[in-house]
Amino acid sequence: MVTSFLTNILAKLTAIIAGTSIQPVRYPSSVMPADIIVDFIVVGSGSAGSVVAGRLSEVPEWDVLVLEAGGQPPAFAKIPGLNFGAEFPNSSYTYEYKTPPQKYSSKFRINQAVEYTRGKVIGGTGTINQMMHHRGNPQDYGNWAAQGNPGWDYETVLKYFKKSEDYQGPLKSRDAPFRGFGGPLGVEKIPWMPPAGRVAIAAGEEMGLREVDYNTDTNIGSSVFQLAIKNRERMSSADAFLLPGLRRRNLKLQTNSQVIEIILNADNKAIGVKYVHNHKVKRAFAQREVIISAGAADSPKLLMLSGIGPKEHLEKLGIKSRVNLPGVGQNYQDHVMVYGISWTIHPNVSSSIFSRIGIKAMLNYKERRSGPLASPLGVCALYHLNIGSPQEPHVPDTQINMGCALEGQDYGLMALSGYQQSVRDYYRPVFGRDGFSMIPMLARPKSVGSITLRSRNPLDPPIVDPNCLSHPDDLSLMIKAAKASRKLGNAKAFRRALGAEPFRDPIPDCAHFEFESDDYWRCFVVGMSTVTAHMTGTCKMAPDSDPMAVVTPRLNVRGVKNLRVIDASIMPSITSGNTNAPTVMIAERAADLIKEDYGKI
Repeated sequence: MVTSFLTNILAKLTAIIAGTSIQPVRYPSSVMPADIIVDFIVVGSGSAGSVVAGRLSEVPEWDVLVLEAGGQPPAFAKIPGLNFGAEFPNSSYTYEYKTPPQKYSSKFRINQAVEYTRGKVIGGTGTINQMMHHRGNPQDYGNWAAQGNPGWDYETVLKYFKKSEDYQGPLKSRDAPFRGFGGPLGVEKIPWMPPAGRVAIAAGEEMGLREVDYNTDTNIGSSVFQLAIKNRERMSSADAFLLPGLRRRNLKLQTNSQVIEIILNADNKAIGVKYVHNHKVKRAFAQREVIISAGAADSPKLLMLSGIGPKEHLEKLGIKSRVNLPGVGQNYQDHVMVYGISWTIHPNVSSSIFSRIGIKAMLNYKERRSGPLASPLGVCALYHLNIGSPQEPHVPDTQINMGCALEGQDYGLMALSGYQQSVRDYYRPVFGRDGFSMIPMLARPKSVGSITLRSRNPLDPPIVDPNCLSHPDDLSLMIKAAKASRKLGNAKAFRRALGAEPFRDPIPDCAHFEFESDDYWRCFVVGMSTVTAHMTGTCKMAPDSDPMAVVTPRLNVRGVKNLRVIDASIMPSITSGNTNAPTVMIAERAADLIKEDYGKI
């Protein structure tokens, strides 16, 4: 049913797109000759790889080659309201990674497992995500520096956040020093919200949360989301950095090229890569460096396939260990969130999924670049709170995302997919109803998981185990976050404007506990928790003294010459917000580090 529904929507959408000014972005892609030699090879054209490649190609005498496993993005990816593009029945755009059964979370999901969708397309996951632009909190970067990573403090990284950004939203004078203008990446406040979202700020004020720009030096408060968009169209890193760079002669992109091994010489120097293109294994060589920007799942996977990682794990799979780095694939951190804390509202005061992506919405977007399709489907506002960390009162430990739709509003087609039948039955009475939800997310989780190899076959997906809520402090904080979410949604502003009514019946699997008691919320949290797919930390940046260090503060892989990892995997600790903007910043900073190392700055 889901496939049929989405296929029909895609068919209608294709017809609409044909008459709009949106044209499919075609990235110039070349087929490289066998054993080509360049200065730099960048593996991956995602949120980090596109930035690195674009910036390195600014040096005219450097030849840069980007190898991307996926192909050209679909035209509909440019439309913000179709951010659920990963759900379309075309796996050529995505990787689907399924976790093992989770021990501490996701109890109400089928097989207690979670699916990760990652972009397999030019632009990577930045081509299919919700476009949220969130830098995190300044203290995140102070912590990175304090862990022995000089040059990653907030004052330094702020320059790179600003360098990337072309902010087009409203601005208060006190916030202006923190924003960037004229950079490659467009950033705007969410341009359209249903009525539920328009009440969000007033509801926050009622709870004592003032409106803030969370991409400045403060987070605590209420906000509408900021997006990586320009002219009401998605703007991925590939759009902002790679496409302009490809106009230069010294930057080349080859698509449909799955890198399967880093070529190391006898001195453990990275000299190139092996990759699969048109069903053939080919090679490319780098005179200066190989740069891995494949993401927090696939960067450690590629290192391990190349003999760089935990020796015991590699040898167990028959992979010769070249460099024993126990930290590769470890320190995996992800934000955990809880679905299902919901309210119904008066009929016809919100927007169902069908009206948001229907023909009327498509025509509105086509003719005026306005309406529901100008904004991502899903969350629209957010609240940053500190509810369990009194030692750092100005740093949020919880982010509550407001979903301007009810879990059952789409009749169970997407939002409830993956959940057990008992959960679907619980929401069935409100299928098709208008409503909203509060989705608490731990901003600074303590739980860690791992990425390990499934086999030595490079085409097998890795084993992705987030291990969410394994740290008892995370579960305790999430219970508080669930209660805070309920308090927010019960604000008088929502009731007065929308007739908001909370669910008053317990979810069946937790009905044996007193409704909304701590024991009830503990059961609810463990059952309805899942990951945000903010994958980080698996190639940890740390000093020599840390036995789990994978890369240096200049992002060189330890024990290997001429090899760097540049993406979200290098984060020593996850940032307290959506991770795409920090990933762009990491790549901006890394490009300058490389230029410094070769005397180009």
